[in-house]
Amino acid sequence: MINNEFTSSLFPQARLHAEPVSFQLDWGILRGLRWGADDKPVILAGHGWLDNAHSFLPCADVFLQSPLAQTHQLIAIDWAGHGLSDHRPVGNYYAFIDYVYDCWQLIEQENWQSVVLLAHSMGAFIANMLAGIAPEKVQAVLAIEAFGLLATPTAETTANLRSGFQSRWAMQKKRRNHYPSFAAGVAARAQAGDFSPEYAHLLVERGIEQVGPEDFCFRADGRLRMASPVRLTAAQISDVLRHIKCPFTLLYGTEGHERVHEALHLWQAEVRQLQVHALSGGHHVHMEQPNAVIAHLMTMIDGLND
Repeated sequence: MINNEFTSSLFPQARLHAEPVSFQLDWGILRGLRWGADDKPVILAGHGWLDNAHSFLPCADVFLQSPLAQTHQLIAIDWAGHGLSDHRPVGNYYAFIDYVYDCWQLIEQENWQSVVLLAHSMGAFIANMLAGIAPEKVQAVLAIEAFGLLATPTAETTANLRSGFQSRWAMQKKRRNHYPSFAAGVAARAQAGDFSPEYAHLLVERGIEQVGPEDFCFRADGRLRMASPVRLTAAQISDVLRHIKCPFTLLYGTEGHERVHEALHLWQAEVRQLQVHALSGGHHVHMEQPNAVIAHLMTMIDGLND
């Protein structure tokens, strides 16, 4: 974690009550933060690509003030290669389906019973795939700004394989970017995202490390940026989605990614119980509108008892 001098004053209750957690998987350690009693049912929060568990600090702040804090625990994890979690071993890569297996393995080894998945962007892709592959493990899904998966037409298979191999080879020669200050890292993250410097600051706190005087680097594994050589086709994704049995709510930002609407056009009919709601905001709308997100989460969980 970055030195306290760089810590934002935002969301003090979420910071005060956050308990660091770690989980040993077969390849390394996933780390994260927990709010609530560890004997309560699990709401597992998964962040987006190149983000980290601090993506859910705003939601955690609201969670602690809600009735959910009495009935559930909220666990926000850093995916492999992100935040404070381990990088995958040398010679391994970040195939998307391995994230899904990490989540499957985590639920299995911790013996969590039917978790609720709260997930943003890449995390939401992971959540809806897991809900189809292992419906008995997932009680409900609240997805934010992502649905289905990034698909590849069959005719582009060879081109994707070539691109993926070239990307892996080129990565061997790349080095991490260095920034002269924490503030410079925040500015770079804000420029790459769709949110304010204040929210970028939250992510950078957990996503950057100081490696020397006036020398900062992001922790994220550079291999995360490599092109994926293999993606599922739209038909294959359809097959997984139609196996989802649990309640499923999708929230999207009014200024978010257009591909959410493209995904709904392709696959909404596969998940008949899907509920879709718009929230005012961008791709990181869960950071901008945490009250609305937790309200939808409470409604969905309350509905499980009806």
